[in-house]
Amino acid sequence: MLVTIVILALISASFVFNSQIDKLKKQIDNIYFGNFVPMITLDIVLKNYQTIIKCKKMTHNKCDITAEKTVILKNWQNYYKSYKTEKERKIVNDVNKSIITSFKIDKILAYEVILKQISFLKEHEVDVAYKQRREFLIDYSNMKSYLLYNLITIIIFSFAIIAFIIYQIIKKDNQLTILNKKYKIESITDSMTKLYNRKYFDTIFDNLPFISNANNWKSAFIMVDIDFFKQYNDTYGHDFGDETLKSVANALKTYFNKEFEYVFRLGGEEFGVVLFDTDEDILVECLEDINKRIVDLGIEHKGSKVLDVVSISIGAVIYQPHSYISANKLYKIADENLYKSKQNGRNQFSL
Repeated sequence: MLVTIVILALISASFVFNSQIDKLKKQIDNIYFGNFVPMITLDIVLKNYQTIIKCKKMTHNKCDITAEKTVILKNWQNYYKSYKTEKERKIVNDVNKSIITSFKIDKILAYEVILKQISFLKEHEVDVAYKQRREFLIDYSNMKSYLLYNLITIIIFSFAIIAFIIYQIIKKDNQLTILNKKYKIESITDSMTKLYNRKYFDTIFDNLPFISNANNWKSAFIMVDIDFFKQYNDTYGHDFGDETLKSVANALKTYFNKEFEYVFRLGGEEFGVVLFDTDEDILVECLEDINKRIVDLGIEHKGSKVLDVVSISIGAVIYQPHSYISANKLYKIADENLYKSKQNGRNQFSL
């Protein structure tokens, strides 16, 4: 989830950067095509008018201005058709009429009037270009600051997310590592089955709500009881009973062998399993599997009223993070579910 947020933040930043770059490009285009090109066009018109006036004065109005006229009209039309504001359009329309009239009159005085008008337009374009360039520089400076601040924000945000992820990973591992290191192996192991003992169960189980809440985990507690175990001991003797306890314990320990899975001998023929970071579907699958695996051990049990082999009954409960149900309450619910399994015929689980 957090990685997705970082990726979305980077994608959003790229869109912001692109939009700012596009805005900058439009401003550059506007300065170039809106001011620089018109300036060149007006300059061409101006120079050709100056050429006509000079020629007229030198030849006493006996001058062929066809070439200059063609260049003037062509460039003027390019300028005339370009975008203009409403106020600019009125001025340009007046100049356009003057240009057309000047060629009809074909007098030096008319051409000199045009020179003044074209010069005025050039000055106007220079003023507009200056203003746009000044606005561009302001926007460019603002854009640099905007992009810089956004980049710094994204970097800080990304580092914060990464730091948070690392912290959560360390926290997750440390919670159980601290508990594991608190007791030596000898003091937390059942001597016969080699499972964790009741003392260690109390330590882990009492902290189940706290660990689950801290890591936002769903966790489960499973109680396992060997069906008709008293009758088994009566039939086969305590030595065989001990071997059966070891076999069932080994099956449980072999199955629940992943990280954050703990198997305990609670006492007599009763076992407990604590699973951190699980969910309902996984838990149901585990309960079905372990019921079948114990039966598949094929340990003869003539005194059982369920099968002719050893079987187990299971009561389980799942803890929802931040539900703040106490460990004692969880134990009671699991014990009640174990009782249901026994009442309903044994060799089954209740959740």
